[in-house]
Amino acid sequence: MKIGILGLEFSGKKSLFSLLTGIKNINYSQQKDLIGVVDVPDERVNFLAQKYNSEKKTFTKIEFYLLPSIKKNSQENKKLIDEIKEVDMIAILLRQFSNPEVFHPLEKVDYKNDYDIIKNELIFADLFLIETRIDRIEKQIVRNKTEQIVKEKNVLLKLKEALEKGIFLSKENLDKDAIKIIQNLNFITIKPIFAIINCDEDKLSQKFCLPDNVNCLNISVKIEQEIQELSETEKQEFLVSLNLTESSLNRLIKFAYNFGNLISFLTAGEKETRSWTIKKGTNAQNAAGTIHSDIERGFIRAEVIHFDDFKKAGSESEAKKLGFYRLEGKEYIVKDGDIIFFRFNV
Repeated sequence: MKIGILGLEFSGKKSLFSLLTGIKNINYSQQKDLIGVVDVPDERVNFLAQKYNSEKKTFTKIEFYLLPSIKKNSQENKKLIDEIKEVDMIAILLRQFSNPEVFHPLEKVDYKNDYDIIKNELIFADLFLIETRIDRIEKQIVRNKTEQIVKEKNVLLKLKEALEKGIFLSKENLDKDAIKIIQNLNFITIKPIFAIINCDEDKLSQKFCLPDNVNCLNISVKIEQEIQELSETEKQEFLVSLNLTESSLNRLIKFAYNFGNLISFLTAGEKETRSWTIKKGTNAQNAAGTIHSDIERGFIRAEVIHFDDFKKAGSESEAKKLGFYRLEGKEYIVKDGDIIFFRFNV
Protein backbone atom coordinates (compact mmCIF):
# COMPACT_ATOMS: atom_id res chain seq x y z
CA MET A 1 0.00 0.00 0.00
CA LYS A 2 1.54 3.30 -1.15
CA ILE A 3 0.03 6.45 0.34
CA GLY A 4 0.74 9.78 -1.32
CA ILE A 5 0.99 12.88 0.90
CA LEU A 6 -0.46 15.76 -1.09
CA GLY A 7 -0.90 19.43 -0.23
CA LEU A 8 -0.22 23.06 -1.01
CA GLU A 9 3.15 24.67 -0.36
CA PHE A 10 4.00 25.40 3.29
CA SER A 11 1.37 22.98 4.60
CA GLY A 12 3.99 20.90 6.46
CA LYS A 13 4.27 18.00 4.00
CA LYS A 14 8.06 17.65 4.17
CA SER A 15 8.08 17.84 7.97
CA LEU A 16 5.30 15.25 8.30
CA PHE A 17 6.95 12.90 5.82
CA SER A 18 10.28 13.24 7.62
CA LEU A 19 8.64 12.48 10.99
CA LEU A 20 6.91 9.39 9.59
CA THR A 21 9.85 7.93 7.69
CA GLY A 22 12.97 9.34 9.34
CA ILE A 23 14.17 10.65 5.95
CA LYS A 24 15.97 13.99 6.31
CA ASN A 25 17.28 16.59 3.83
CA ILE A 26 14.64 15.71 1.25
CA ASN A 27 15.48 16.32 -2.40
CA TYR A 28 12.52 16.12 -4.81
CA SER A 29 14.84 15.17 -7.67
CA GLN A 30 15.93 12.01 -5.84
CA GLN A 31 13.27 9.29 -5.97
CA LYS A 32 14.74 7.49 -2.95
CA ASP A 33 14.13 10.57 -0.81
CA LEU A 34 10.40 10.57 -1.61
CA ILE A 35 9.36 7.05 -0.57
CA GLY A 36 9.60 5.76 2.99
CA VAL A 37 8.57 2.38 4.40
CA VAL A 38 6.87 2.59 7.80
CA ASP A 39 5.97 -0.08 10.37
CA VAL A 40 2.30 -0.18 11.35
CA PRO A 41 2.30 -0.07 15.18
CA ASP A 42 0.68 -3.20 16.62
CA GLU A 43 0.87 -4.00 20.33
CA ARG A 44 -0.40 -7.50 19.56
CA VAL A 45 2.95 -8.32 17.92
CA ASN A 46 4.83 -7.11 21.00
CA PHE A 47 2.57 -9.14 23.31
CA LEU A 48 2.90 -12.38 21.33
CA ALA A 49 6.66 -11.97 20.83
CA GLN A 50 7.04 -11.78 24.59
CA LYS A 51 4.79 -14.80 25.21
CA TYR A 52 6.59 -16.97 22.64
CA ASN A 53 10.03 -15.53 23.48
CA SER A 54 10.44 -14.88 19.74
CA GLU A 55 13.90 -14.23 18.33
CA LYS A 56 12.42 -11.73 15.88
CA LYS A 57 9.30 -9.64 15.50
CA THR A 58 8.11 -8.19 12.20
CA PHE A 59 5.39 -5.60 11.76
CA THR A 60 3.28 -5.12 8.67
CA LYS A 61 4.36 -2.12 6.59
CA ILE A 62 2.97 0.65 4.44
CA GLU A 63 4.74 3.14 2.16
CA PHE A 64 4.42 6.90 2.29
CA TYR A 65 5.20 8.86 -0.86
CA LEU A 66 5.97 12.58 -0.64
CA LEU A 67 4.28 14.26 -3.62
CA PRO A 68 5.31 17.71 -4.91
CA SER A 69 3.13 20.63 -3.83
CA ILE A 70 0.02 21.61 -5.75
CA LYS A 71 0.04 25.21 -6.94
CA LYS A 72 -3.14 27.05 -7.86
CA ASN A 73 -3.66 27.22 -11.66
CA SER A 74 -0.09 26.07 -12.37
CA GLN A 75 1.12 24.13 -15.41
CA GLU A 76 3.48 22.27 -13.05
CA ASN A 77 0.47 20.37 -11.68
CA LYS A 78 0.33 18.24 -14.86
CA LYS A 79 3.58 16.46 -13.93
CA LEU A 80 2.32 16.06 -10.37
CA ILE A 81 -0.88 14.40 -11.61
CA ASP A 82 1.18 11.64 -13.26
CA GLU A 83 2.91 10.99 -9.93
CA ILE A 84 -0.39 10.86 -8.03
CA LYS A 85 -1.49 8.05 -10.34
CA GLU A 86 1.31 5.89 -8.93
CA VAL A 87 -0.12 5.81 -5.39
CA ASP A 88 -2.92 3.63 -4.01
CA MET A 89 -4.35 6.19 -1.60
CA ILE A 90 -4.18 9.97 -1.17
CA ALA A 91 -3.68 11.80 2.13
CA ILE A 92 -4.40 15.51 1.64
CA LEU A 93 -2.50 17.60 4.19
CA LEU A 94 -4.37 20.82 4.97
CA ARG A 95 -2.89 23.71 6.90
CA GLN A 96 -4.84 25.04 9.89
CA PHE A 97 -1.97 26.15 12.12
CA SER A 98 -1.35 29.81 12.82
CA ASN A 99 2.22 31.01 12.39
CA PRO A 100 2.75 34.45 10.83
CA GLU A 101 6.38 33.54 10.10
CA VAL A 102 5.33 30.73 7.73
CA PHE A 103 4.14 32.02 4.35
CA HIS A 104 0.79 30.83 3.00
CA PRO A 105 0.46 30.73 -0.83
CA LEU A 106 -3.20 31.80 -0.62
CA GLU A 107 -2.41 34.51 1.97
CA LYS A 108 -5.10 33.27 4.39
CA VAL A 109 -5.11 30.13 6.56
CA ASP A 110 -8.34 28.31 5.67
CA TYR A 111 -8.25 24.52 5.40
CA LYS A 112 -11.55 24.41 3.49
CA ASN A 113 -10.28 26.81 0.85
CA ASP A 114 -7.05 24.81 0.51
CA TYR A 115 -9.11 21.63 0.11
CA ASP A 116 -11.21 23.19 -2.67
CA ILE A 117 -8.05 24.13 -4.61
CA ILE A 118 -6.66 20.61 -4.37
CA LYS A 119 -10.01 18.95 -5.07
CA ASN A 120 -10.52 21.01 -8.23
CA GLU A 121 -7.09 20.05 -9.57
CA LEU A 122 -7.82 16.35 -9.05
CA ILE A 123 -11.27 16.60 -10.64
CA PHE A 124 -9.94 18.57 -13.64
CA ALA A 125 -7.31 15.87 -14.21
CA ASP A 126 -9.97 13.13 -14.30
CA LEU A 127 -12.24 15.26 -16.51
CA PHE A 128 -9.40 15.76 -18.99
CA LEU A 129 -8.77 12.01 -19.06
CA ILE A 130 -12.46 11.25 -19.64
CA GLU A 131 -12.88 13.84 -22.38
CA THR A 132 -9.76 12.58 -24.16
CA ARG A 133 -11.02 9.00 -23.97
CA ILE A 134 -14.51 9.93 -25.20
CA ASP A 135 -12.99 11.70 -28.22
CA ARG A 136 -11.11 8.53 -29.14
CA ILE A 137 -14.20 6.38 -28.64
CA GLU A 138 -16.30 8.60 -30.93
CA LYS A 139 -13.70 8.16 -33.67
CA GLN A 140 -13.79 4.38 -33.11
CA ILE A 141 -17.59 4.35 -33.30
CA VAL A 142 -17.44 5.96 -36.76
CA ARG A 143 -15.18 3.15 -37.98
CA ASN A 144 -16.66 0.22 -36.09
CA LYS A 145 -19.59 0.64 -33.72
CA THR A 146 -19.65 -2.25 -31.23
CA GLU A 147 -21.75 -2.89 -28.15
CA GLN A 148 -18.66 -2.76 -25.91
CA ILE A 149 -17.53 0.64 -27.22
CA VAL A 150 -21.00 2.12 -26.77
CA LYS A 151 -21.17 0.72 -23.24
CA GLU A 152 -17.81 2.29 -22.37
CA LYS A 153 -18.93 5.67 -23.73
CA ASN A 154 -22.10 5.56 -21.62
CA VAL A 155 -20.12 4.75 -18.47
CA LEU A 156 -17.68 7.60 -19.17
CA LEU A 157 -20.51 10.06 -19.81
CA LYS A 158 -22.05 9.14 -16.45
CA LEU A 159 -18.70 9.69 -14.70
CA LYS A 160 -18.15 12.96 -16.57
CA GLU A 161 -21.49 14.22 -15.27
CA ALA A 162 -20.49 13.36 -11.68
CA LEU A 163 -17.14 15.14 -11.98
CA GLU A 164 -18.78 18.24 -13.45
CA LYS A 165 -20.93 18.35 -10.30
CA GLY A 166 -17.77 18.21 -8.18
CA ILE A 167 -18.29 14.58 -7.07
CA PHE A 168 -15.33 12.25 -6.64
CA LEU A 169 -15.59 9.05 -8.69
CA SER A 170 -15.12 7.03 -5.50
CA LYS A 171 -18.57 8.27 -4.44
CA GLU A 172 -20.23 6.81 -7.53
CA ASN A 173 -22.01 3.48 -7.10
CA LEU A 174 -20.43 1.55 -9.97
CA ASP A 175 -21.39 -2.02 -10.85
CA LYS A 176 -18.84 -4.73 -11.69
CA ASP A 177 -19.13 -4.15 -15.45
CA ALA A 178 -18.46 -0.41 -15.09
CA ILE A 179 -15.48 -1.03 -12.81
CA LYS A 180 -14.04 -3.49 -15.33
CA ILE A 181 -14.49 -0.99 -18.17
CA ILE A 182 -12.56 1.81 -16.41
CA GLN A 183 -10.00 -0.22 -14.43
CA ASN A 184 -7.13 0.59 -16.80
CA LEU A 185 -7.83 4.33 -17.00
CA ASN A 186 -6.24 5.01 -13.60
CA PHE A 187 -8.55 7.79 -12.43
CA ILE A 188 -7.31 9.79 -9.45
CA THR A 189 -10.57 10.53 -7.64
CA ILE A 190 -11.56 6.86 -7.61
CA LYS A 191 -8.74 6.23 -5.14
CA PRO A 192 -9.41 6.36 -1.37
CA ILE A 193 -8.87 9.97 -0.22
CA PHE A 194 -8.70 11.30 3.33
CA ALA A 195 -7.53 14.57 4.89
CA ILE A 196 -4.97 15.37 7.58
CA ILE A 197 -5.58 18.69 9.34
CA ASN A 198 -2.24 20.16 10.45
CA CYS A 199 -3.50 22.31 13.31
CA ASP A 200 -2.35 24.07 16.48
CA GLU A 201 -2.04 22.17 19.76
CA ASP A 202 -5.26 23.62 21.21
CA LYS A 203 -7.23 22.47 18.15
CA LEU A 204 -6.24 18.79 18.26
CA SER A 205 -9.57 17.73 19.75
CA GLN A 206 -11.64 19.99 17.48
CA LYS A 207 -13.87 18.41 14.86
CA PHE A 208 -12.98 19.65 11.38
CA CYS A 209 -15.47 18.98 8.58
CA LEU A 210 -15.03 18.90 4.82
CA PRO A 211 -17.52 18.48 1.96
CA ASP A 212 -17.86 15.12 0.21
CA ASN A 213 -17.84 13.36 3.62
CA VAL A 214 -14.04 13.23 3.46
CA ASN A 215 -12.61 11.66 6.61
CA CYS A 216 -10.43 14.05 8.63
CA LEU A 217 -7.65 13.28 11.07
CA ASN A 218 -6.11 16.01 13.24
CA ILE A 219 -2.37 16.26 13.78
CA SER A 220 0.03 18.94 14.97
CA VAL A 221 3.32 18.53 13.12
CA LYS A 222 4.92 21.04 15.50
CA ILE A 223 3.90 18.97 18.55
CA GLU A 224 5.09 15.75 16.89
CA GLN A 225 8.48 17.35 16.25
CA GLU A 226 8.70 18.24 19.94
CA ILE A 227 7.71 14.71 20.99
CA GLN A 228 10.52 13.25 18.86
CA GLU A 229 13.05 15.05 21.05
CA LEU A 230 11.79 13.47 24.30
CA SER A 231 12.74 10.27 26.09
CA GLU A 232 10.12 7.47 26.22
CA THR A 233 9.11 8.42 29.76
CA GLU A 234 8.84 12.10 28.85
CA LYS A 235 6.83 11.21 25.71
CA GLN A 236 4.21 9.38 27.76
CA GLU A 237 3.95 12.21 30.27
CA PHE A 238 3.62 14.75 27.48
CA LEU A 239 0.90 12.72 25.72
CA VAL A 240 -1.03 12.40 28.97
CA SER A 241 -0.88 16.18 29.38
CA LEU A 242 -2.51 16.48 25.93
CA ASN A 243 -5.15 13.83 26.79
CA LEU A 244 -3.71 11.51 24.13
CA THR A 245 -3.07 7.78 24.52
CA GLU A 246 -0.55 7.65 21.67
CA SER A 247 1.22 9.99 19.28
CA SER A 248 -0.69 11.44 16.36
CA LEU A 249 1.85 9.84 14.02
CA ASN A 250 0.89 6.38 15.25
CA ARG A 251 -2.79 7.25 14.93
CA LEU A 252 -2.18 8.45 11.38
CA ILE A 253 -0.36 5.25 10.35
CA LYS A 254 -3.11 3.05 11.83
CA PHE A 255 -5.84 5.22 10.33
CA ALA A 256 -4.30 5.03 6.84
CA TYR A 257 -3.93 1.25 7.16
CA ASN A 258 -7.55 0.75 8.18
CA PHE A 259 -8.84 3.30 5.67
CA GLY A 260 -7.26 1.20 2.93
CA ASN A 261 -9.60 -1.67 3.91
CA LEU A 262 -6.59 -3.61 5.19
CA ILE A 263 -6.45 -5.94 8.18
CA SER A 264 -3.70 -7.98 9.84
CA PHE A 265 -3.52 -11.62 10.83
CA LEU A 266 -0.71 -12.89 13.03
CA THR A 267 1.69 -15.81 13.16
CA ALA A 268 3.71 -16.53 16.28
CA GLY A 269 6.50 -18.85 17.39
CA GLU A 270 9.99 -18.99 18.85
CA LYS A 271 11.69 -17.92 15.63
CA GLU A 272 9.40 -15.04 14.73
CA THR A 273 6.17 -13.25 15.58
CA ARG A 274 4.76 -11.37 12.62
CA SER A 275 1.74 -9.49 11.36
CA TRP A 276 0.64 -10.00 7.75
CA THR A 277 -1.40 -7.64 5.58
CA ILE A 278 -4.49 -8.77 3.70
CA LYS A 279 -7.60 -7.10 2.33
CA LYS A 280 -10.71 -7.33 4.47
CA GLY A 281 -12.79 -10.28 3.24
CA THR A 282 -9.82 -12.52 2.31
CA ASN A 283 -10.35 -16.25 2.90
CA ALA A 284 -7.93 -18.52 4.77
CA GLN A 285 -6.42 -20.15 1.70
CA ASN A 286 -5.66 -16.82 0.02
CA ALA A 287 -4.31 -15.45 3.30
CA ALA A 288 -1.92 -18.41 3.42
CA GLY A 289 -0.58 -17.28 0.04
CA THR A 290 0.53 -14.02 1.67
CA ILE A 291 3.13 -16.08 3.54
CA HIS A 292 4.09 -18.40 0.67
CA SER A 293 2.44 -19.69 -2.51
CA ASP A 294 3.27 -23.30 -1.47
CA ILE A 295 1.18 -22.90 1.69
CA GLU A 296 -1.75 -21.64 -0.37
CA ARG A 297 -1.38 -24.44 -2.94
CA GLY A 298 -1.08 -27.20 -0.36
CA PHE A 299 -3.58 -25.74 2.13
CA ILE A 300 -5.19 -28.37 4.40
CA ARG A 301 -6.65 -26.34 7.25
CA ALA A 302 -6.03 -23.35 9.49
CA GLU A 303 -5.79 -23.52 13.26
CA VAL A 304 -7.21 -20.20 14.41
CA ILE A 305 -7.50 -18.32 17.67
CA HIS A 306 -8.34 -14.65 17.92
CA PHE A 307 -5.79 -12.49 19.72
CA ASP A 308 -8.37 -11.30 22.27
CA ASP A 309 -9.09 -14.90 23.27
CA PHE A 310 -5.38 -15.71 23.44
CA LYS A 311 -4.80 -12.72 25.69
CA LYS A 312 -7.65 -13.79 27.98
CA ALA A 313 -6.22 -17.29 28.25
CA GLY A 314 -2.67 -16.06 28.76
CA SER A 315 -0.93 -18.88 26.86
CA GLU A 316 -1.37 -21.24 23.93
CA SER A 317 -1.84 -24.33 26.13
CA GLU A 318 -4.45 -22.59 28.30
CA ALA A 319 -6.27 -21.32 25.21
CA LYS A 320 -6.54 -24.88 23.89
CA LYS A 321 -7.88 -26.10 27.25
CA LEU A 322 -10.55 -23.39 27.16
CA GLY A 323 -11.57 -24.40 23.64
CA PHE A 324 -10.57 -21.13 22.02
CA TYR A 325 -8.73 -22.84 19.16
CA ARG A 326 -10.77 -23.64 16.03
CA LEU A 327 -10.09 -25.60 12.87
CA GLU A 328 -11.15 -23.65 9.80
CA GLY A 329 -11.29 -24.58 6.11
CA LYS A 330 -10.11 -22.72 3.02
CA GLU A 331 -13.26 -20.55 2.72
CA TYR A 332 -13.04 -19.16 6.26
CA ILE A 333 -12.95 -15.33 6.15
CA VAL A 334 -9.97 -14.17 8.16
CA LYS A 335 -10.63 -11.52 10.80
CA ASP A 336 -8.33 -8.77 11.99
CA GLY A 337 -6.31 -10.10 14.93
CA ASP A 338 -6.65 -13.80 14.08
CA ILE A 339 -3.58 -15.81 15.09
CA ILE A 340 -3.26 -18.56 12.49
CA PHE A 341 -1.21 -21.74 12.26
CA PHE A 342 -1.51 -23.07 8.71
CA ARG A 343 -1.37 -26.81 7.99
CA PHE A 344 -0.39 -27.67 4.43
CA ASN A 345 1.09 -30.40 2.27
CA VAL A 346 2.93 -29.86 -1.02
